Amino acid sequence: MVNLPLMRFVPILAVLLALMAKSSAAAGERVGGLRVDCRGERTNAPTVILESGAFGTADDWALVLPDLSRGGRVCAYDRGGVGGSAPRAGGTDVTAIAEELAGLLDRLGETAPVILVGHSNGALYAEAFAALWPERVAGLVYVNGVTSNDNAEPLLLADLARERRLSNLAADAGAIGLASLGAGTVVEAEELPVEAAASKRRALSSPKRLRVARDEDRAIIPGLFTIAALGGSPPSIPTVSIYGGPVPGSPLASAWRRAEAVPSERAVHGWTLEAVGATHVSPLARDRSYVLVAVNWLRSLAPSGHSPDADIGH
Repeated sequence: MVNLPLMRFVPILAVLLALMAKSSAAAGERVGGLRVDCRGERTNAPTVILESGAFGTADDWALVLPDLSRGGRVCAYDRGGVGGSAPRAGGTDVTAIAEELAGLLDRLGETAPVILVGHSNGALYAEAFAALWPERVAGLVYVNGVTSNDNAEPLLLADLARERRLSNLAADAGAIGLASLGAGTVVEAEELPVEAAASKRRALSSPKRLRVARDEDRAIIPGLFTIAALGGSPPSIPTVSIYGGPVPGSPLASAWRRAEAVPSERAVHGWTLEAVGATHVSPLARDRSYVLVAVNWLRSLAPSGHSPDADIGH
């Protein structure tokens, strides 16, 4: 069985392990230079914004998007310089990425508060946005999330430092011509549809885009302290923490579990969901019903009172 730390690093290790697949068109359109994939109709429910983790793209959400779109509008996007998006004008620190998201929401016409769903390192970007603009956030879902609460856990800081070393390795591999080996392992782990899988492989085959992803990863540990200084995600925002790992009894997994539960436990309206038997990425695929249940709960808490009855099955 693959342990939790390795599963967190699979997207980076995969760059060195598998062959490129035949490419195909990626879903989505360019909005202000950023590739965005929006599904569903606008309703009284808040729009849902999906934020991917390290070395991730909108393709990570290919199975989640149609499920969530049954209850309203949902969008996934590629951060600047990653996947199908144009290079970012600003930096790769967490506040710069939050500012990039704020600009994207403006261009999309999202003036009402949104629900932010962040996977892994993407949770820290969602938390940063919530700390900076709490009035623009109707709810938060952290999926195996990295948040500012990790800065007090030595085991977690060491785990994130290991991830940073592996991200350096991925970028170095790209620099010497190994980027074309692609991302087959992570695609298999996520069980992505064919077109999304091909798009994800392409995103992890570009030396330039690998460097951007590496630089984002380097900024995560400093970002923990930056967002902690801002107070983290406000307890007034309804929050769901989804945690799942194949070895829940290990010291490292237990440390992640404690830290990941903090945002939902301190929220006025909070819910902690344990995805039994899940891996780091399976809540984006076979265990995605946890994400759907979490989002639908937050939709029901929105001021509109909208309570979608979307099918929670696969």
